[in-house]
Amino acid sequence: MPKARVTRFVFVFLISTCGAMALNAKPKLPDWVENAMALPEPPLREDETPGYVVLWDEAFYNVQPNGRIQRTVRYAIRILDLKERWRAKAIASYYESSDTRPKMKAWTIHADGEIYKYKRHEEELITQSDYLTLETESRTIRIDGWNHTRRGDVFAFEYEYMESSVFTQYYWRFQSNVPVAYSSLHIATPPGWTIRETFKFGQPECSRSGTSYRWTETNVESKDYERQSPTSVSKFQHMYATVLPPQDASTRFTNLRFDTWRDLADFEVEVCDPKAVPSPEIVAKARALTEGLQTDWERIKAIGRYAQGVNYEHVALELGNGGGYTPRSAQEVFRSGYGDCKDKSTLLRSLLQAVGIESYVVSLNATDNDMVDVDLPSPHYFNHCIAAVEVDESVDVPAVGEYDGLGRILFIDPTWIHSPIGEIPFEGQGGLVVVGKRGVDPLVRLPLSSPEQNRLTRKLTAELLPNGILMGRVETVAYGQSAVEERRLVGFRDRKEYLSELSDRYAASGNPSPVLKIVHEEDRKDEDRSYRFDVDFAFKNYARRMQDVLMIFKPAILGRMMENPFPDEKRLRSIRLRAEMLEETATIYLPVELALEEYEKEIRIETDFGSYLATIEEGEDVIKYTRTFRLEDLVLPVERYDELRDFYMRVVEAEQTPVVLSR
Repeated sequence: MPKARVTRFVFVFLISTCGAMALNAKPKLPDWVENAMALPEPPLREDETPGYVVLWDEAFYNVQPNGRIQRTVRYAIRILDLKERWRAKAIASYYESSDTRPKMKAWTIHADGEIYKYKRHEEELITQSDYLTLETESRTIRIDGWNHTRRGDVFAFEYEYMESSVFTQYYWRFQSNVPVAYSSLHIATPPGWTIRETFKFGQPECSRSGTSYRWTETNVESKDYERQSPTSVSKFQHMYATVLPPQDASTRFTNLRFDTWRDLADFEVEVCDPKAVPSPEIVAKARALTEGLQTDWERIKAIGRYAQGVNYEHVALELGNGGGYTPRSAQEVFRSGYGDCKDKSTLLRSLLQAVGIESYVVSLNATDNDMVDVDLPSPHYFNHCIAAVEVDESVDVPAVGEYDGLGRILFIDPTWIHSPIGEIPFEGQGGLVVVGKRGVDPLVRLPLSSPEQNRLTRKLTAELLPNGILMGRVETVAYGQSAVEERRLVGFRDRKEYLSELSDRYAASGNPSPVLKIVHEEDRKDEDRSYRFDVDFAFKNYARRMQDVLMIFKPAILGRMMENPFPDEKRLRSIRLRAEMLEETATIYLPVELALEEYEKEIRIETDFGSYLATIEEGEDVIKYTRTFRLEDLVLPVERYDELRDFYMRVVEAEQTPVVLSR
């Protein structure tokens, strides 16, 4: 063979061999992933069996001289239960106009040591436009590890991008609902910058080198959850780091500081009020909506209903300039016919201003009314925007409160279509909010509704047949949050699903094989804010016959409490109770051949947090059964947990108390 051909053959062979070796080479893991896998498993609480554990949770914030933040995130978990492998996801969100696209890497390290490195084409780019009807700048990059991750595997990812924001405060959570082996936050600033740190529920190990700071926790136990605990006693260990430029510095980003709640209110006024100035079109619309109405309350309701009807779409524009708080102009929202919470609130305020009614922007947390720390002013507590409207004494509804400096205020949420004007959802009630008005104390609590304002009333007329079948009609009227819940069920389900859910509700009270027919429905949201529905029902084998001599049935027909909602003997945290009330009257006709043998004339249970009363009046072949259940809106100290359990235990016993008939 000629020498040149031999050389060429050897060269091709070497290239092919090296290529094959490269294809089969084990991917190299970053040092931090190796370190994460080498850590001992974090400690478990007694009887804890988590589906996964966090091995590594770390972030680096490198502050640039102009205030932009170079952010690096590293995260690794070990899957212990196959049901939890859905958590093997790498997610990075950013805003296209103000941030750079994150550079992401991810790996699955199998229990046998094999490594799968995810490829660029496995990245999924998600925009809000994928599920909304408009284009927004919000973007999310996601890598899903479901197909490559099994029990015992480690899923790890990291990403890096440049973030632009005017805000100066950063939140970091060291604790989770599962054990955490290592959690750390690093912040590096230019010379002359300062960092103000606030720790909650524990202080991490802190270190500093020049202008670089690090806070670290290791072997962090999970935060156990107790049902109906206020979040103030269930929060994770966390910290806030406020990054502040020098006083004389001029930075485009990281330049907003909120030392007081008034600072945040002033910022709200600055970014929101100019957007609410009414245009000629809005003035004309406001006049058309309120034509012929005599009072401000009538005008407020008409305008509020219109704002609620504007399509809700989540929009966050100009995030680099505080866009999470900055709405579009009322005119733009009016013309486009859509908007998010701050947009719809701005349109509402603009329409009110056009007819001479004063209002203010309000920031709140719509999912956690116990979120705000009074001593630490911050914009990061809030995820929702509503409006506060000045009203007089003639407006007397649950969403009205009296405040120093603000006067009498009505709160309106223009996004929650199931709540009538005059009410606010349970999730926000009692929570601290910031009202955008200068020169006053802007941090106030939203009003709490009373049990009477949320009552559910039922009037039943039923006949008990000799064969044990109970049939009749129930007329239900729901008010306040009870009505909101019913509207939500009707609005979010198709008819078949709603009827199935209603049947399940009736069956859950111990009523076998319910047969139901809705004969009347009426939503009086704009009148007395109630929701009414009448149902014809029949329950087979409702009463139990004994040797053809006795018949036994329970007069608490619907919504009967079957189990104590607080079954645990011990509890660690206080309990959040919500205002509710049931008023029920049932007229039950009895078989003529049977007579009342045994029943309780009255069962009364009284506490300062709740009460229960059930009575029976005897008539000719009929009984009239009434019951009232009332629960106050309050936080009950854990020291009184035994009282609460005893209260519910007695209510359950009362609900099961039978009536005995005999020949």
